[in-house]
Amino acid sequence: MMRAEVFLYSFSLLELIYQSHGVTITSTVRNVEVKEFEPAMLSCIYHVERDANPRVEWKKIKGADVRFVYFDGSLTAAYADRAEMRGSNIRLHEVTRADMATYRCEVVAKEDRVVFAEIDVKLSVLVPPAIPTCKIPSSAMSGSRVVLTCKESEGSPPSDYTWYKDNKVLLERPTKDSTFTNTSYTVNQKTGVLTFNPVRKTNSGAYYCEAKNKAGGPKKCSVQFMQINDLDVGAVVITVVIIALVLSLCGLGMYYAHRKGYLGNSRSSKGKDTEHKTVSPVNEDFKHTKSFVI
Repeated sequence: MMRAEVFLYSFSLLELIYQSHGVTITSTVRNVEVKEFEPAMLSCIYHVERDANPRVEWKKIKGADVRFVYFDGSLTAAYADRAEMRGSNIRLHEVTRADMATYRCEVVAKEDRVVFAEIDVKLSVLVPPAIPTCKIPSSAMSGSRVVLTCKESEGSPPSDYTWYKDNKVLLERPTKDSTFTNTSYTVNQKTGVLTFNPVRKTNSGAYYCEAKNKAGGPKKCSVQFMQINDLDVGAVVITVVIIALVLSLCGLGMYYAHRKGYLGNSRSSKGKDTEHKTVSPVNEDFKHTKSFVI
């Protein structure tokens, strides 16, 4: 067992020594975070064994889209006016949210025993949130399910959301909120969705939402009042009684009209026409008269 461990250790050491005699790359910062419109430095520090002119390339990788930033000894057209090379490092003068991506530095040293090395640097651009859009119903019935939404799409990283009722924070865990009379609600700080299930009359109040992230904020939507009404059982009963009376009166009217024959005029007229047509034995009389004369 000891021999196997010694062998593996020796093999790993030899591999490390072998790789050290080829091109290697390091970076001072692998995850770069800067605010929008500020400069950013993408670091790529390489060491070679003997190749005096290694080839250095930079690529921008965003999903399946891969584009050159630095190729064949110069910056590409898209970066020529907004970036500069400092050795093998790239300095972007003013980053925008479109620059958020993974940047890959590749070095090829054909004369080294290890001829190729690469390293990835992730660039995150911090953008403060915009004013969120809130959807708050103006009224709802007590006992129903009510959903309030809050969303903004400018912030980077994505914003977290906080809901307020009458200037008091609605906690993400409502059971710990001793100041709120109805704890049958849920708050999702990542999606900005506030759900009452069920909603109660005590949930009536002025609501608004705030959005914030590490780049800035908070930004809030305008305050909107939501009124929760109790179900009026008496009004529902009266409405049902009125509808039943109306239907009963309609039925009595139809019955009275039928008894008076107002609904049978068309049928009786058809019967009279049929009766008139059957009483007319003209041909038989004509034949009898003719035979009598003969």
